[in-house]
Amino acid sequence: MNKRRYQKLVAIYLLASLIWIIGSDWLLAQLIGDFNDSYVLSAGKGVAFVTLMSGLLYVLLMRLNSAERQVASAVTDGTEQLVLNKIPTFFQHIPMLTYAVNWDGKTLRTLWVSDNLYDLLGYTQEEALQPGWWEKCVHPDDRLRALEESKTILANGGGDHYYRVKHAKGHYVYFHDELRRVESVSATCFVGIWRDISTEESALEQVQEYSTKLEKTILGTITAISHMVELRDPYTAGHESRVGELASAIALEMGLDMDTQYGLRIAGLLHDIGKISIPAEYLTKPTRLTDAEFEIIKSHACNGYNILKNIAFPWPVAEVAYQHHERLDGTGYPRGLKGDEILLEARIITVADVIESMATNRPYRHALGIKKALQEIEQHAGKLYDPEVCNAALTLFRQKNYKLGD
Repeated sequence: MNKRRYQKLVAIYLLASLIWIIGSDWLLAQLIGDFNDSYVLSAGKGVAFVTLMSGLLYVLLMRLNSAERQVASAVTDGTEQLVLNKIPTFFQHIPMLTYAVNWDGKTLRTLWVSDNLYDLLGYTQEEALQPGWWEKCVHPDDRLRALEESKTILANGGGDHYYRVKHAKGHYVYFHDELRRVESVSATCFVGIWRDISTEESALEQVQEYSTKLEKTILGTITAISHMVELRDPYTAGHESRVGELASAIALEMGLDMDTQYGLRIAGLLHDIGKISIPAEYLTKPTRLTDAEFEIIKSHACNGYNILKNIAFPWPVAEVAYQHHERLDGTGYPRGLKGDEILLEARIITVADVIESMATNRPYRHALGIKKALQEIEQHAGKLYDPEVCNAALTLFRQKNYKLGD
């Protein structure tokens, strides 16, 4: 109710009250004349007045309420007609498909679709208004996801998602679908926009294809470098790749993410790259090395770091090469790092390196075998090697039958 209606209601109430007070006394005087029991008559008039005015007020309020409901309904109908009739006309020249739907919590009903539907997808508006048209046109691989996302978007009052829609000619078009509730109309009315993003998707696919080729090229280069090291030390051919594969398997067993697993595979291929600076006769010497020769061999960790440190790997490959001979108790080389000073990736490569080295042949000895290698890491877990890494490696070999080189 507005101010003018309140004023009108008060005026009617005041007028009726004055008429009753003045008129009732005059009427009683005409009918009865002089009366002695004024208290009883006054009380009766008061009760009658209250009753009459309450009834009158009730009738007026009911009429006012009915009028307000009619006005509200007219406003809603008018606004809805504006949305359903005027907005499509306004949007039809915009290079995006617009539409309106009604969602009652169970059923989704299309109310209208802009005229440019035919230009974008080759369908008529009549086809799009048929029940189930949208579901049938969504790509089979996207359908379940799109349906679930749509339910969430509708429940939240709006949102957006991406999926493919079948063109009338048979090919699929990528769309960005954005939907919003029209609060001023109805809690169940939504207006949406479809934007063709096929060009963007095509560009993204090209970038992904290029990235895949680049990744293969980099991996091929890393593998080639690893093979160069192996050429200088033919007795350990395949050592780097086997260490990378085992380190990746250990990381998987530990529950580390795929990016870390892949990074460990790369680190395994490059962890001994510093040996390229070591004289070949030291690497292939069939007898034990002298202390001086061993000091030269030990320099491969630092040399590997210097070779790799300026390459912007997304993983700590250079540090892994630097640290893969460090030990938890600080007895390793070249820096004598302890405990958590050693990167987790380096601790994983260390265990994989020890197992592979002991289980395969070396110039100065025959292979000790996988059993001896597992005994080594089991015996020194927590002292030389990370216990969690050791447990994962032992589980791989003893319970899951992991084989080196598989």
